[in-house]
Amino acid sequence: MPVILRPAAEVPVADLYRLFEAVYASTDGMCETLAEKFQDLADFETCLASITARPGGLALVAEDAGKLLGYLTLSPRQPAKLAHTADLSMGVAPAARGHGIGRQLLTAALARASAPLEIVYLMVRADNAAAVRLYTEAGFVTLARLEADTRIGTHYHDGLLMRTGVGTRAARCAPGATIQPV
Repeated sequence: MPVILRPAAEVPVADLYRLFEAVYASTDGMCETLAEKFQDLADFETCLASITARPGGLALVAEDAGKLLGYLTLSPRQPAKLAHTADLSMGVAPAARGHGIGRQLLTAALARASAPLEIVYLMVRADNAAAVRLYTEAGFVTLARLEADTRIGTHYHDGLLMRTGVGTRAARCAPGATIQPV
């Protein structure tokens, strides 16, 4: 059966939460634990509803034969002066990694991104070569390398701040576009 992408709101929230639990438990690539991000299932549901209620907000899931394989959210920033920007978050279930699920979610989300969104940002660990490659191939450019951004035990990891444009802004944020120095 082919992978189906659909709005996360169509999935029982408890099933979606279990997917997040599996993703967070299987990687140290997230900057926070699931418990730090969401207090409980009710908080998770409220946060997800808040994302999709905002103009341009998007939450997608990938599934195959009823099994959830991955998720992606585009969370518009809340201050009015930043409402044209969103933060991307994505995770793929451990058993589904390396099968193009992330690419399908990312491609679909960027194609569905709608006004008022113009710019999508994400943070990724610099040593996550597969994710960096995926984002670069999707048109994201690196804005900054954040040295020692994440500490796990006694080890430090650099982070990359990346962005891409959507809609009318896509060309101005594309690879090769001029980025003004800070």
